[in-house]
Amino acid sequence: HRRWMRAGSAAFVPQGLRISPHAPRPNVLVLLVDDMGYSDLAAYGSPNASTPHIDALIGSGVKFTNWVSAAPICTPSRAALQTGRYPIRTGCIGNLEKYRVIPTPSNPHGLDPEQHVSMATALKHAGYRTGMAGKWHLGINGNTGTLSAQDHAFTPTAHSYETYLGAPYTNAPMCAVDGDGVSQKYRSGPTYCFLMANTTVVEQPLRLENFTRTITDFAVDFLRNQKPATSHNEYESSPFFFLMSYFHVHTPLFTMRKNRGRSRGGLFGDNVEELDDSVGRIVQVLREEGLLNDTVIFLTSDNGPYQEEGWENSGRTNVYDAGSKQRLGRLRGGKGQVFEGGIRMPGAVVWPGVTTAGTESDVMVSTMDIFPTVLQAAGVDLGKDYIVDGKDMTPVLRGANASQHDVFLHYCGFNILAARVHGRFKVFWAMQKWYTNDPKNASVCLECCNGVNPASQLVVPAAELCGCSEKDLIRFPTGEEQVFDVQSADLTESNSLTSANWPADAQLSRAQVISIATAEKERMEKEIHSKPNKQGAGSCTAGGPAASRQPCCPGCRQAVPFYGQCRRRGLGGVCYCG
Repeated sequence: HRRWMRAGSAAFVPQGLRISPHAPRPNVLVLLVDDMGYSDLAAYGSPNASTPHIDALIGSGVKFTNWVSAAPICTPSRAALQTGRYPIRTGCIGNLEKYRVIPTPSNPHGLDPEQHVSMATALKHAGYRTGMAGKWHLGINGNTGTLSAQDHAFTPTAHSYETYLGAPYTNAPMCAVDGDGVSQKYRSGPTYCFLMANTTVVEQPLRLENFTRTITDFAVDFLRNQKPATSHNEYESSPFFFLMSYFHVHTPLFTMRKNRGRSRGGLFGDNVEELDDSVGRIVQVLREEGLLNDTVIFLTSDNGPYQEEGWENSGRTNVYDAGSKQRLGRLRGGKGQVFEGGIRMPGAVVWPGVTTAGTESDVMVSTMDIFPTVLQAAGVDLGKDYIVDGKDMTPVLRGANASQHDVFLHYCGFNILAARVHGRFKVFWAMQKWYTNDPKNASVCLECCNGVNPASQLVVPAAELCGCSEKDLIRFPTGEEQVFDVQSADLTESNSLTSANWPADAQLSRAQVISIATAEKERMEKEIHSKPNKQGAGSCTAGGPAASRQPCCPGCRQAVPFYGQCRRRGLGGVCYCG
């Protein structure tokens, strides 16, 4: 039985927590992009957008070509980033598409701070000042009862982020803007799309077109209030952790009006370039404040591009030759799929004194590894009884040429479909079907599940994603597993390996690779017995909306669950603020 102790007023940490006084304790900045494709940055070959600030940042550290997300969709990927744990441990998963993410802002569950230690909670115990801006999508309120007070049980503040400004739900189709740049093109817009400061709604509906500038201003203010380690003020010179979580480049696409039409890649390219501007501002502030040399910076995306939104609205997963810049092909699949297009991310780490500028690595690391890497640098040990699935990537950052993961599992909901062995070979026991609900339509996307999600019809029609239920899968009999050499030889997963064409330089045979992967799969399935509920949801994503949990402006509440707008108490009328 795991024992817990309270961290401050909201979160719990294992009783085995230990803090080392001798750790280097660098500042930590995580730059998390939303739905970005492997090749959407110029540094990864994109001809459609200019990203000089991000390119310069990547060039000052290690650029990864084998960076893998823990999940191909928002909520589970973000839960893994926060906790360093496979999403199946947090319950932030589902087999049915509706419950693969937290489906509404007033759902009753989320990433539980009383069961899972967030990065902010761990670092706060090491004396860090913590802040966050942008997208959360890990739950908001958990209160029950028609007239119950909102408890903010799953918000960033409940996870020890001392200051937060952002949209605690996500950028969804309902957030599409009207002619004034506000998320009220659809009647449901204000219900889903609003700005929250800590636990208070301060703008509803969200002025989406200015959202990137809003959260960037907040990040800049946070950083300007930090002081270099040489400061004589002990509190001000405490190290900081800041998570900058963008809406870009998730649909609906948006930019400030001055940035429209600036790129070669249409509105999507404009989104990428506005993102680049924000990163440039943040890095410049670190430099001006004397913080840059004491800060480790991580840059990546939560998952691959939302192909089903159409070619003009989604990112690319092209693979380019490093020398000639010629396009060699594209990664298979995209968001929602465990093919490389859904989980292989652009990723970079800059850590003065640890990383070497201009380095490129094809060693496999994961977004899930940020958690243990940061905790190790901060001197935080959660104890042997608290399980962390991520691995400290510091050896790789220093130049090690072997992945710290012997086996890395790829989950689709509750199902383990594939696994990487030593970061090189990818074994598939099952693959997701494409075009499960609608026929192939190349004008929309390739290797996808184009069509309209039936569950979205009552609100705003939204694109379908490939599912994780048995009906959505093709399983391979024992002995007929598909194996690909994905480290650098076959990123596009186009050459299934047999004993006859097995790479001569491989230290393991095909049978050994499959055996190692299968043993880890079976071990995890035996260790974790959780199953989806009857609706196909996990403990974090289950349940439905309730008016008592709907975030509204101060003095307002939602009168009708789910579909109703926030209204002023006692006075009637639609409620707005901001």
